[in-house]
Amino acid sequence: MAAADALRPPRGAVPDVAARGGAQLRVAGGVGVGPGREEALDRLAQGVDVLVVGGGITGAGVALDAASRGYRVGLVERADYASGTSSRSTRLVHGGIRYLPQGHLGLVREALRERRLLLRLAPHLVRPLGFVVPLYRGLKAPLGVRLPAVARPFAGWGVRFGLWLYDAFSRDPALRHRPLPLREVARLAPGLRTEGLRKAFLYFDAKTDDVRLTHAVLATARALGAVTVNYAEVAGLLHSRGRVAGAGVVDRLTGRSLEVPARAVVNATGAWAERVAALAGAPPFRLQHSKGVHLVLRPGVVRASCAVVVPETDDGRLAFLVPWGDRFGLGTTDEPYAGDLEWPAPSEAEVRYLLDHASRYLDRPLRWEDVTAAYAGVRPLVARAEGSTASLSRDHLVVVSGGGLVTVTGGKLTTYRSMAADAVDEVVRRDGSRVGSRTHRIRLAGADGLEEAAAALADLEPDQREHLLSTYGSLAAEVVALARAEPELCGRLVEGFPHLKAEVAYACRHEQLVSLVDCLYLRTRLAVTDVEAADRAAGEVARLMARELGWGEGEVARQVDRYRATRERFLEPKLT
Repeated sequence: MAAADALRPPRGAVPDVAARGGAQLRVAGGVGVGPGREEALDRLAQGVDVLVVGGGITGAGVALDAASRGYRVGLVERADYASGTSSRSTRLVHGGIRYLPQGHLGLVREALRERRLLLRLAPHLVRPLGFVVPLYRGLKAPLGVRLPAVARPFAGWGVRFGLWLYDAFSRDPALRHRPLPLREVARLAPGLRTEGLRKAFLYFDAKTDDVRLTHAVLATARALGAVTVNYAEVAGLLHSRGRVAGAGVVDRLTGRSLEVPARAVVNATGAWAERVAALAGAPPFRLQHSKGVHLVLRPGVVRASCAVVVPETDDGRLAFLVPWGDRFGLGTTDEPYAGDLEWPAPSEAEVRYLLDHASRYLDRPLRWEDVTAAYAGVRPLVARAEGSTASLSRDHLVVVSGGGLVTVTGGKLTTYRSMAADAVDEVVRRDGSRVGSRTHRIRLAGADGLEEAAAALADLEPDQREHLLSTYGSLAAEVVALARAEPELCGRLVEGFPHLKAEVAYACRHEQLVSLVDCLYLRTRLAVTDVEAADRAAGEVARLMARELGWGEGEVARQVDRYRATRERFLEPKLT
């Protein structure tokens, strides 16, 4: 059989998941969970059509796109899912208003199209969010646009034109910007400084939980037959007749080695893309890494009911105050980075930068003790110029290395779906298949049945209902069912937070949770929300995981020690 014929999906194999107005694909129970770990590795060893390397949002998107076109798909991730850049974003699905003055109009248009789709495909995870843009007397570079002195009195007109253009690209009349009377600014964001405030606008984007979005995409891919395994690292590529023909994979938990034959391999490893591409020879691209730091501020410090744009910084970058539950996130920085990719740490200078700039526009200056957690992530930017990473485009790149390895890199959280579609288009381009991407019509796991799920959670506290529905969507009913069936899983994981003990069990049973660090940093997000709360919860979480995974006392102690060591390394500025 010719390679082209072998890769082409068999007639009738493409899943029937798309329907007019959006697919009614509902992932429930074991559907979307996939086989157990050993069985999953065994299935990978039998071979797949498309092997995806990388379990962040882009890799998850590639797996879903390929599976929805009828391919047998496997995905391997060297750590936990979404453990890289995909868990360290500003948690926005947005067009990127700061890219307008940089001239990246195509990127803004693409991102706003994807925002519009995700609001429909994942309404439980992607929700509209208003942003107040305050303009003060004396601003020299509002929203990063440096103005000559003669033009500064007219800055409001320039901002309004940019927002009008943003609306035109978004094509969503329900999310159009509008000018804000100062009295309405006081209502929406009473914590803003009023002295010197000349004008204000309200525009709209959307917020998300980046980790849960990744898991929803993975669950949807598994519902269509994809096999995914975390803590499975690619040690090398397999070759046949000069072409990439799969990968050698090592299970980092057991040490098991296996070969995974594949018709095509897609490298979607984000900041690590150059390293994986080098396995197929010299990478035909170069990345420039950018470090972004975010702070989490304790409840009540920022008095606002929506997001707030920090209108000016000394270096022209844009920062946001974004509501995350009962707290606000503040970010981000944007600096060239050449350090540790796995656990980049926020520096004291970066924390001070964010606190100082945001404080200029608040009625109460932010202090060090207002920060309950901080984290840093590394963005993989396609290098086209030297110098500031703030000026580099967030456009994505799909490139084929010698031997046929397909790499997709660059881009941003918002555009993961279109990035994935472009990557799979490249995979199938040589096989003659006419099956195009269908993910623009596939609703993600948890998106359907929200009203029924909300009714099933009616007896919970309001904060718990909101947390569960915005985290799991309709699958929240399954989490609550665990708590009701097993009394030891009832109750809050830690006082003052809405997380249920049952969430830990659910993640162990259905989402391949295997590490205390992953639970506190990625699954519950406690360690990147409130470090002290994560410290209080660590012992209880370890005991719950021990019950699920069969850990003995020694392993529980090792897991807690590893969490503490990670905490010290990750938090370079001591926040507690």
